[in-house]
Amino acid sequence: MSNRHTDIGEDEIRVISSGNKEQPTKGHKKFYIALAVIIVLALSCIAAIIFFQPEDDDIETMIVEEPIRQSASIISAVDSLSAGPAYAEKKDTVVNGVGLTIITPRNAVPTLEIGEQVLDDPTVVLAAQAADIRSDNGTIAGACVIGGELISKGCAKAGFCAIINGETTIGVADATPMFEQALSDDGYFFRQYPLVIAGQIVENKPRGKAIRKALAEIGGDIAVVYSHRRLTFHDFSQALVDAGVRNAIYLVGSRSSGFYVDADSNRFSFGNDKRQNIDNINFIVWHQR
Repeated sequence: MSNRHTDIGEDEIRVISSGNKEQPTKGHKKFYIALAVIIVLALSCIAAIIFFQPEDDDIETMIVEEPIRQSASIISAVDSLSAGPAYAEKKDTVVNGVGLTIITPRNAVPTLEIGEQVLDDPTVVLAAQAADIRSDNGTIAGACVIGGELISKGCAKAGFCAIINGETTIGVADATPMFEQALSDDGYFFRQYPLVIAGQIVENKPRGKAIRKALAEIGGDIAVVYSHRRLTFHDFSQALVDAGVRNAIYLVGSRSSGFYVDADSNRFSFGNDKRQNIDNINFIVWHQR
């Protein structure tokens, strides 16, 4: 083999180049373009999956909204009355670590009333604040009828309670003929958050924690239920379902005013036992018939 790099021996092969790099053919160009398009499409799909998923609240609404819109439960207070005195029966229970108190009126008829004079009425055996009060103008939030008189109108919340001819109806609907019936039949009507409908949890937007209260149908009776500790709406609704509640709407929570009278005529307060001096403060109450 020659020591000179310019010499080529008989047993050697040298590749001679013009110095220009080889250019890709048209077939290669098409391949690279197709590959780039595939990569872009794949990245677009991944971005859509990551960034355009519906929020949890939207998922919950889709699950519960349609099945519950026509649901309502009617409980007759008249059928459960007896000749005995009116009173309220209290029961404490713990379900899955959540403490609840269930207060069930006996031999009493429900109405809806405005004013804190209810707290001094000796004929009342159970009272709990019902509809929310608007912070902007002090009126009752949503439609409200008391004794056939229109107090406020609107659909601030989908849950409702109607008391007509001795029958209490708990349900959920954006519009219900029971509102008009309450007006025509000297009945009562108010709106609140729905919590449980037909044994299913209804999700609500507020996410904070508070002492929660509910108007609930349990075991064929209407009762007031309140939590022993601060809960989210979801956890309270779950506890109600676990306790056997079939239908329930929210009542004003936190330290709202309320009381009950037991079979021995002993009176017990729950929540705030001080006067709040709030315009349009309202209560669902049970009187002896």
